[in-house]
Amino acid sequence: MVMKDRKAAVSPAHITGIVLMIAAAAAFFVQPFLSAALLFLYIVLCVGACFYPQTNFLGPVISRGRSGEKNVAITFDDGPSEVTTIKILDLLDRYSLRATFFVSGLNATQYPGLIDEIIRRGHSIGNHSMNHDPLVMLKSYRVLYREVYEAQVVLRKMGVDAMAFRPPVGIINPKLPSILDRLGLFCVTFSCRAMDAGNVRVKNMAVRILKKLKDGDIILLHDKPPCRSEDHPVLFQEIEDILKGIQDRGFRVVPLARLIEREIMILESRT
Repeated sequence: MVMKDRKAAVSPAHITGIVLMIAAAAAFFVQPFLSAALLFLYIVLCVGACFYPQTNFLGPVISRGRSGEKNVAITFDDGPSEVTTIKILDLLDRYSLRATFFVSGLNATQYPGLIDEIIRRGHSIGNHSMNHDPLVMLKSYRVLYREVYEAQVVLRKMGVDAMAFRPPVGIINPKLPSILDRLGLFCVTFSCRAMDAGNVRVKNMAVRILKKLKDGDIILLHDKPPCRSEDHPVLFQEIEDILKGIQDRGFRVVPLARLIEREIMILESRT
């Protein structure tokens, strides 16, 4: 794995931290309580930013694309799955649309044929960590680095050099930007989601997506199987309703790379 030695940009969190620490130091001699309050405010800002996928406070995050042309992009997280991914690919083919699949390294290892099929049908692949641990952002730098790096290695062995990373459940932390910079990746989150909790709440997904759809949106969906078997047909119908509803509202689904004007992956030969 070739790692790029680049100096990470200073984030707004770093600047804010420096300013608030200077202010807290000055306030300490006037009012110690105010000093503590300023430091506590900084902690609240950093913790809150972790759970807000659209913020650039902790580092560079792409959550929307260029607006002005009524274009949106569709992304799927957590796969691939032999139960759902092929049927979703068939739906996308029916509407002649291209999506991006942010896959976990573990699932990619289990279903390498699905990775090939996603690419064969003209879609893109992104890095979604090795094991999709929803709490990985609360763990050490070493653990987080390993999660991103190992997934990258898995994909490279399949001929995919992923350039975009999406953190599990959209949570970020201050350690992530330097890790992505070290591995030559950039962070892509989303601006429109169905709040489906990873296909736990699949009913009315289309309504939740379409009522807030905006130009430049990066739409988050999932291609993991629903928790209940009876929800499988519901999931596919909801996705089809989303695809049709987007077009009915005058929007165009374009590849994520086009929407954000950055390559999502580079295809290489298998090793």
